[in-house]
Amino acid sequence: MKSRASVLSAGLLFFFTTAWAEGPQAVSPPAFTIPFDEIDEATLQEEVGRQAVAFLQTLQSHWGRSRAALREAVEGEIGRTEPDKLVFLRSIADHRVLEGYEFREDALIRGQYVVLQRPLNGLNEFIGYYASLKKLLAAAYGTPLQDQIVWENDLYQPVPDYWGVAVMIGHLHYHASWETEEGTVALELTGNRHSKLLLEYRTRRSGAET
Repeated sequence: MKSRASVLSAGLLFFFTTAWAEGPQAVSPPAFTIPFDEIDEATLQEEVGRQAVAFLQTLQSHWGRSRAALREAVEGEIGRTEPDKLVFLRSIADHRVLEGYEFREDALIRGQYVVLQRPLNGLNEFIGYYASLKKLLAAAYGTPLQDQIVWENDLYQPVPDYWGVAVMIGHLHYHASWETEEGTVALELTGNRHSKLLLEYRTRRSGAET
């Protein structure tokens, strides 16, 4: 069994933790009689990709710029605002989406795009999002430097149809990362009662690596 590995630091969720932090609890697998919504997975994966690409384009075009400049350029509902942080609220298929930006000395240095799995539309829905977004990022940045599928508990490993359950309860997580001229792009799918898809891009400028 592999030990968990990640390039993301303990402080990775630098401004989202207070938005949804939940204490650790024992979690039982959900009943499999949930009447899932009828969803077009291809359409939703396309929307995740569209939002993620827009997020990355915003970051790349605003590195080093001020919080006020980014606020003027980005449309959407503000969920949290501080002198060094700006978080926009979005949604995909009723899932909460948080799009956040961090500033140092009023210069943009880091961003995160996070999708939270609420409600549960399909057991492997978020694995599909991860796979489609990873493919999109690989097309843009090449083969990832890190590309990991890590089982902390292999209970569901023999049953691929339930791998989404393994993600939700913390038994399985996915990670990939790329190095670019600007900095580091990292993609993760993890879970703690709910699946969480996270895309982070942080620049090397202005001492952004911490």
